[in-house]
Amino acid sequence: MNIMVMIVFYDQFHKLNEDFGQCVGDRGQFNGNFEHFRRRHQSISCSVQEADCFLMISNVACFACQMIIIIIVLYSTIFYQEKTVLRDGDEATMHILWLLVNVLGLAIATGLAVAVNVAVS
Repeated sequence: MNIMVMIVFYDQFHKLNEDFGQCVGDRGQFNGNFEHFRRRHQSISCSVQEADCFLMISNVACFACQMIIIIIVLYSTIFYQEKTVLRDGDEATMHILWLLVNVLGLAIATGLAVAVNVAVS
């Protein structure tokens, strides 16, 4: 859900930037209704603030849980090799898969948050 909300906000800001860019001429003159763009930007920014309020706990839980799982998997892989990874190939594959899935999830969440932040500024 968080990913979908971030994608929607990114698209809204991207469309606003494109529309604003089309109103700016080659010499830097502005050929549009500046107040319209200001209101549009303000409404999207207010929506981002409202979404941030209800998604804040979910985002923190996502980051915290993924970081904890990454730490646990790395710890068990390093210090309990004979009971986890060296026991058989299936368990080693499962540990690597858990690690990759959580690192990928963390990277996606971080990347989308950065994309929205860049679009806002």
